[in-house]
Amino acid sequence: MVKKIKRDKAIFKILAIFSVSALLLSACSSKADDTAAGGDAGGTAASKVYTPLATAPCDLSGKSITFLSVLKGHPTLRLWQQGFLDQANALGFKSATIVSPDEPDWTKAVTLGEGVLATGTDGLVLGFVDPVEKDLIAKFAAKKIPVVIGHVQAKPDEYPGVIAYAAFDPKAWGSAAADAIGEKIGGKGTVAVTEGGFNPVEDAVASSFTAQMNAKYPDVKVLKPAEEGFDVPKAIAKAVAIAIANPDLVGAVGTTGGSPVTWAGASDQIGKPIWAIGPDATRPNLDAVRDGKILAVAAQPGYEEHQMAVDIVANAICGNAPAQFANDLPTPIIFADGLAPYYAVVDAIDARVAKK
Repeated sequence: MVKKIKRDKAIFKILAIFSVSALLLSACSSKADDTAAGGDAGGTAASKVYTPLATAPCDLSGKSITFLSVLKGHPTLRLWQQGFLDQANALGFKSATIVSPDEPDWTKAVTLGEGVLATGTDGLVLGFVDPVEKDLIAKFAAKKIPVVIGHVQAKPDEYPGVIAYAAFDPKAWGSAAADAIGEKIGGKGTVAVTEGGFNPVEDAVASSFTAQMNAKYPDVKVLKPAEEGFDVPKAIAKAVAIAIANPDLVGAVGTTGGSPVTWAGASDQIGKPIWAIGPDATRPNLDAVRDGKILAVAAQPGYEEHQMAVDIVANAICGNAPAQFANDLPTPIIFADGLAPYYAVVDAIDARVAKK
């Protein structure tokens, strides 16, 4: 079975981190071995940034673990869910349950979390986190239930009761994207920067991209960040307008999950390549790289973060405290020759969704 969760105050913040393209699924809960892909669906994809536990730190066959977030049917969230389910399955949890609303509604998420608290779980993974969850987290902690945040960095005392986070460094992939695009365009021309919405995570990617490009390829003109938004046709139209206004535009970095599709669409419309990079490793984005419409995908490690989050929770259940609170994983830049293991993940996601 699989469930859901959400809230309104942070709608913009969430959508700014992963573009709104598919809000499908309904809530239900499910056993790990019914919904996971059987071990590590990511294969070498996951091994590039994180090696998950191969065996459980203790017998977990009588234990349950829960994933709580929002936007259940969103492609990016499905990546996170798959990492959670695959690793819970690999470690032998009795059950692994996805609890999430389809909307970005954290109030609904808290209500669902209260239900989890009432029915019981042995560990909680938060896919993303919002301040409205603070009281809920404290309630889990009061029951000695380990709570780990996935995908977002947090300070040790920011959410009392959280024992660790597994996330990524947005500045690192912005810099890596600048290296890749700068090399591809031969250190000349103009490059665009687009964000789903201006927020600390996307701003960090954009600023690090600009700084690295300016330092390493000073002959490249980097445009000021523009807001592409989350409506695909409108985002493509904005990207086309940027390209028309800058005839020497040869590259772009987009910081939201819809950016690869945005720039692939813009390239199609203007009839020339724009060597773009953006997150995440969803099927439409992988297809854009495969088809040569963009340069690469920044594989923000949402799958691996949630494998790691499961491992941290499992260790805590078995009496092992986290080695550290902060766990930042790298974000590989994936070109056409490295797509296969990422397709394995999205294939597993599609198979899981098809069962519902």
